[in-house]
Order: sequence, then C-alpha cells, then structure tokens
Amino acid sequence: MARSRDGGTSWTPTIDIEQDVHQVTAHPREPKIVVVASAEGFAISRNGGDSWSFVTAGLHAHYCRAVAVAGDHVLVSAATGFRGRRSAIYRASLDGAPRFERCRAGLPQWFDENIDTACLAAAGRLVVFGTADGRLYRSRDAGTGWELALKGLPRVGCVALG
Repeated sequence: MARSRDGGTSWTPTIDIEQDVHQVTAHPREPKIVVVASAEGFAISRNGGDSWSFVTAGLHAHYCRAVAVAGDHVLVSAATGFRGRRSAIYRASLDGAPRFERCRAGLPQWFDENIDTACLAAAGRLVVFGTADGRLYRSRDAGTGWELALKGLPRVGCVALG
C-alpha cells in the first residue's frame, strides 16, 4: 500500500506489500484514523498511515477481506484463508486498543465463503454486508444485532450506503 501527500506526484509505501492489503477505509469524521483488512489481519493507523498496528485479538482467524467504520466501531470480516471457510463478522470499539468480538445476534454461526472486499459497508450506525450466496444482512446499531434484509440475490459483489 502506498500514500501520496502531494496529489499523486510522489508516493511512499506505508504497509509492506507482503501484508496483502484487501481493503482500506478512513474514518468518516477522523481522517487520521485509517483501517485495513489484510491477509495478515486487521490494521489500524491513528496518524494517517505513518505507523500501523496489526490487531488479531478476539478474531478466530487472521485472514480479513472487508472493513467498515460504523460510528465509534470498526467491523471486519475474518476467515481461515483465501478460500473463505469459516468466515464471520467482528466488531471492536475504536477507543483504545481494539479487541474484537464476534457478531452473533441474527447471524449464522459461520459463512461458507469470505465476506469479500467491498461487500461490507457502513453509514453512521447502519451497516450492511452481502454474501456469496445472495443474502444481504443489515444492522442498525453498528453491528450489535443483525437481520436478514434480502435473500435470493445473485452473488453479492459490492455494497454501498450513501
């Protein structure tokens, strides 16, 4: 991953390419807070990408594909590997050092495939994610509780909230 501070004239690496970054999201109200989902876990920067901390505490596995910021919480998808077996959604407070807790209320025990990059989105406390088997889940409380909003869709490849 690289960053430009001069409109793209020059670029500086921030996270080593071997970390296999899948998604990057900045906090909507605090732009110095940047979060990453990567093959090596969840990473957070509180200084605009100058330094990073990798966090896997509370996750059942470290392979993360999607990340979103919902209010004062971050949500991330984690699975046992790139094929996505035993995938789940987790949430953590952005206050202090994040410690993830698994989102369970209203969700299946496991998802068979990754909750993929760009398939998890948040706007305020509203969070949605889509699955490979065509389901869309919604949380109105930053990921504490979930409901199945739609099913029978084709494979969900991207979600967005505006």
